[in-house]
Amino acid sequence: MNPTELLRLEQLAAKNTNGSLGPAAAPSRDVTGLEAMLDYAIVEGAQLRLPLFVCLLRLARMALREESEELRERIAETHS
Repeated sequence: MNPTELLRLEQLAAKNTNGSLGPAAAPSRDVTGLEAMLDYAIVEGAQLRLPLFVCLLRLARMALREESEELRERIAETHS
């Protein structure tokens, strides 16, 4: 991954986290940006044939999804 690609990923993450949404939607946008970064890193790791790196990134993505689902459930409980 070269510096230009890293800059693009950072810009994508910044776009996904900026905006005029309420606090309930902000974590969801943060998660979307992080998932995109993880997906990109997984693809890069696979192309470079780094299986352990890819495995660790997949585990990180799974943990991120679990945490975001738990957060959504807690938000839904507080709003109901």
